[in-house]
Amino acid sequence: MQRAQVAWVLFMFAAVLLLRTGPAVVAAFAPQDGYGSVFCNARPVPGQPPLLAIVIDDLTTGAPGLEEMLRLPYPLTFAILPDRPDAGALARRIAALGHEVILHLPMDAGEVDPQWYVGRPISSRQSDEEIQQLVSEWLAAVPEARGMNNHMGTVATQDERVVRAVLEVARRHGKYILDSMTTENTVVPRTAVEMGVPCMQRSLFLDHENGEEVVAAQLYKLAEWAETHGAAIGIGHVGVGREGTAAALAEVLPELEARGIRLVTLSQLLSYQQEN
Repeated sequence: MQRAQVAWVLFMFAAVLLLRTGPAVVAAFAPQDGYGSVFCNARPVPGQPPLLAIVIDDLTTGAPGLEEMLRLPYPLTFAILPDRPDAGALARRIAALGHEVILHLPMDAGEVDPQWYVGRPISSRQSDEEIQQLVSEWLAAVPEARGMNNHMGTVATQDERVVRAVLEVARRHGKYILDSMTTENTVVPRTAVEMGVPCMQRSLFLDHENGEEVVAAQLYKLAEWAETHGAAIGIGHVGVGREGTAAALAEVLPELEARGIRLVTLSQLLSYQQEN
């Protein structure tokens, strides 16, 4: 058979193969809206009922929507921006109300307004020692923190050296990590599993767009996620433009509980994996 004929046969074979498998191949590499297991080691959540953890980011004293959030009668996890003088007092208040506290670590997101960090961001410009000193300082100021997650960090969470420095402090102090998944190129889950640090990852953002109706729709999607995968983690916020988040939670969470979904903190969610 001549070379041209061989090439034509190979071309036709590849074309037929692509037609049969193309959709699956494309789906395998397409960006996904959310992630399956909430655990970084991809372990499923055994048994029922479906578990749902709600994390509220960007906490500072006086943030719009904060008081409404604190009045909600549900086990929520609050992520406090730690590089502020009021962080310790706010953490003590939240813990006294029976909620869970974590640190919301400012991390490098590239060329953004520096004020968005609300503190000193962790970045590759710092040494391992500087990063660890910063995180240790924040943990000392907020001893109520059970774990930590990233505030922004689309650049820093892709840098394994930076991530390892943060996770080393978490491991040393017995804290868990929640990856906010601000980039699909994050190395946090893989690195945490390698280092033996308890690690979870968010499923959906609740208020990526402003408005009570948007948040409500995301909560229903999150409920379906929990029912499909056994558990789900949603991240919402307080702050300007996010005032509708608390109202949506107040409206939808009773419906989800009646539907058989159990609301838990991140520590409670982690305990289900460790006990089973």
